Amino acid sequence: MKSLHFPENVEYLICSDFDETFFAHDLSNPEDVLALDAFLEQNVVAKRILFGIISASTKEMIEACFEKGNYRHYPHFISTNSGTEIYYVKNNRLIRDETYHNKFQQLNFDKSVILNIEEQLKQQNIDLITQIPFENAPFSRNYYYRSLGDLDTENIDLIKATGKKHNFIVNVSKCNPKIGDPENHYDVDFYPSIAGKHAVVQYLMEKFNVDKDHTFAFGDSGNDLLMLNSVKHGYLVSNATEEAKSKYKHHTNSPYNRGILEGLQHYFKE
Repeated sequence: MKSLHFPENVEYLICSDFDETFFAHDLSNPEDVLALDAFLEQNVVAKRILFGIISASTKEMIEACFEKGNYRHYPHFISTNSGTEIYYVKNNRLIRDETYHNKFQQLNFDKSVILNIEEQLKQQNIDLITQIPFENAPFSRNYYYRSLGDLDTENIDLIKATGKKHNFIVNVSKCNPKIGDPENHYDVDFYPSIAGKHAVVQYLMEKFNVDKDHTFAFGDSGNDLLMLNSVKHGYLVSNATEEAKSKYKHHTNSPYNRGILEGLQHYFKE
């Protein structure tokens, strides 16, 4: 795989969720992957596009998926662990944005606080199941919560409220078994109040001086909605979860990479 040409002066910012948006875990769409890749390769210079991934996944999980996918180019940037890290891809190397990273260190966000929250919730009969691949994330922590039916709304509200007391945002969305999540569970993602996918969008807009009218985002689930609402042109791809579609009205007609390409071609049509 090669790196996309990194524009010197960015005019357009295009962001995509990874799992089940930019990357189809069943690897069923190689032609669509190559079509989007070709569009980006042809347009990043002429249109001065900055394209990247903003994901709740870890860097290692994303890299492993790229290895088995049908991609010819890396994106310009990859944001991991619920928007707590940003890496730029230059000359096939991932370079961490130290300015962004230092924001969290300077504010002393300590993951041990989340562990204390976990214990508090357990004492109130709310059990959170640690997602092991995320244990080493520097500023965030990810759990599963098993659905208990009628108790879910009350328990989820309590989880969110407890996190908020300690300056953590808690994003809760129904799990997607297509990416290996358990049935009848929720994803519960804790991250600092200054982080999140939407915060990455805002940071990149300011860093590269991009007008909001020239911002795009694509996603497939409930944890993408803040990001979609933070840009001018936000879309759920057609394979998005029903939960997400019920909360956000702008959908593409096609799934995965074809949906992303559809949205971009509509805007950038000659």
